[in-house]
Amino acid sequence: MNSLLKHLLNTLEKKVILYENFIALLQEEWGCIAEYSIDTLESIILRKDELVHQLQVLESDRIKIMKKVANGLGISHASLTLKKLVNFQKSQFNPGLAKSRKNILGKIQIINELNHSIHDLMKRSSESFRKSLVHLHTEGEIASSPYHANGKITKTNKYSSMLSIDA
Repeated sequence: MNSLLKHLLNTLEKKVILYENFIALLQEEWGCIAEYSIDTLESIILRKDELVHQLQVLESDRIKIMKKVANGLGISHASLTLKKLVNFQKSQFNPGLAKSRKNILGKIQIINELNHSIHDLMKRSSESFRKSLVHLHTEGEIASSPYHANGKITKTNKYSSMLSIDA
């Protein structure tokens, strides 16, 4: 059982490190969106995809370990959580497991907040871009219109005229 708990603790510590890297990438992503830096944003998205894949592998490993621990304790793996494990099983790894659990929960909260702020930033940037396009379109229509806003016709400048010379 101790070897399983040690493996679980190592897996959780790896997840904490990956979550920290993910948070750093989200902060970079926010900066790229704020600066309209598409090229840098594309590379960040690729690195995020790679980190998400690594996190999925670690999560699957964690689930397998938790199933083995649950079988060893003779309880259902569906109801076993880290919090219940720390309270149920007395082990030398409990302080580390509790600390890792707390770290992971904190990192997930930070990630959710950053995702929300990135979403809001993208929404505001999109609205600003739309407003700019509408303004440019409106200004273009006004400039090319033969009418003023009050309904009067504007005088058009003649740039050239034809002259007939018959001798």
